[in-house]
Amino acid sequence: MGSFSKENSRIARNTLVIYIRMICVILIGLISTRFVLAALGQSDFGLYGVVGGLISMLGFLSTAMSITTRRYMNIEMGKPDGNPNRIFNMLMVVHITLAGVILLLAETLGLWYILNIMKLEPGKMPDAIFVFEVSTIVACMGIVNLPFQSLIEANEKFTALSIIDISTNLVKLGLVIVLVYYKGNALRFYALSMAVVTFLSLLFYHGYCSRHWKDVIRWKFFKGKELYREIVIFNNWTALSAAAYIARTQGSTLIVNFFFGTFVNGAMKPAYDLENFSVMAINRLSNVASPQITQNWGGGNHSRSLDLVYRISRFSALLMTILVFVLLVELPFVLGVWLKNVPEGAVFFCQWTLISALVRSFTGGTQTLEQATGKIKWFQIMNSTLSLSCLPLGFLSYKLGAPPVTIIQIYIGYSVIYRFVEFYLLHRLLSFDVGSFVTQAYLRPLAVIAIMVGFLFLYRWVTPGDMSAIARLAGIAVTGVVCLLSAFFIGLTAPERKGVVDAAHSRLSRKTSK
Repeated sequence: MGSFSKENSRIARNTLVIYIRMICVILIGLISTRFVLAALGQSDFGLYGVVGGLISMLGFLSTAMSITTRRYMNIEMGKPDGNPNRIFNMLMVVHITLAGVILLLAETLGLWYILNIMKLEPGKMPDAIFVFEVSTIVACMGIVNLPFQSLIEANEKFTALSIIDISTNLVKLGLVIVLVYYKGNALRFYALSMAVVTFLSLLFYHGYCSRHWKDVIRWKFFKGKELYREIVIFNNWTALSAAAYIARTQGSTLIVNFFFGTFVNGAMKPAYDLENFSVMAINRLSNVASPQITQNWGGGNHSRSLDLVYRISRFSALLMTILVFVLLVELPFVLGVWLKNVPEGAVFFCQWTLISALVRSFTGGTQTLEQATGKIKWFQIMNSTLSLSCLPLGFLSYKLGAPPVTIIQIYIGYSVIYRFVEFYLLHRLLSFDVGSFVTQAYLRPLAVIAIMVGFLFLYRWVTPGDMSAIARLAGIAVTGVVCLLSAFFIGLTAPERKGVVDAAHSRLSRKTSK
């Protein structure tokens, strides 16, 4: 139990670090979005989102490779006789190959789509192609960066990750502020700025790894046909799930563009940004626990892995509950502060997007377990099939006259249905105790959600519609306090509450003794 307590303490410390990082990145992102929208205008803002979405669709292999890289790096480090240098270099070979594949797809299928299918404002074709080419370079640089980032995560050096991410995002914010005063082509300047930020990130990650794990990243070509084959097969199955996620976000962007044009894309872009920020919070929590879940599973300590999965799943749902209700209570006001000029329809899109993010948060933890076991084939097939089927459903709905928000509502239904399918596969393939998981991971968050739904209705009933900005900020603060208290007293178990209190008391005692 002592070692477990030490490991839990490390997870808690890394979680705090990663959430400080996340809050900083989100704040910088929110401020950046406001400046970018002001500088580009709604149409160009939507154009960048559509072109970036096209690159993201081509880059679904990159998303899959990120999962694959973390999995194999953690498994290797969990083995008593593991060879991190071997697995790192083999992963680098796969990544470089993958960057070449994405470049080929972008310069063929991607350009064809822009030239023949994409709906653009008159005279915007040269800008769209420029943004697309720069975004392609950014995507390829990001792929080469993944093994270095995964090595840092596997060693649980989350403080270093946070410093690098915050630094590069501050550079991004600086470039965005310059964008506001730039008198030339703002859209092209913004695309080049994002390329500079990505290149700096690559340099920082490589430099940190060179300093701390020079022997691990030292180049050496390793043969091993079977392991290469295993990595590629695992990545191919993971790519199905990544493609489904890209279809959920960027594929729907392209369909909306096809039916409604870039103006509606501009209205939906804040909703997608909000969803990305929300999902980032859940992914960060899973990433913090991923090294221990995967390394313990690879080392044969399955009970420790399962215990972490139960906790991370519950914490993910609780965290998203807090984020969603704090934003929902005064969403029009929050969007007004964030964007200043809120695109028409953005509030409605953001409301449904937050609901979608809350539903999705209940999948936290189990996906890391599936990846750790390596038995991902049927999970990816079912997830991808259900998710990708939402696109033709959305297309058909729009053909029949449905409003733009319909695609988000369809994906909420997909998330619920897949959760039941996933439970069946977990029980069938891994002998997973679904009943125990639901009891330990879901009941407490659902109780907190029920309380907050009641609070939201009460808040709407007692507050007038013409409140001042100070009153609205106070309402957000009160909502946050109610969320935190509900999560603490209902969402956490008694030992967890005691652990939080003891940790806070210990930290306070150290500060007062200095």
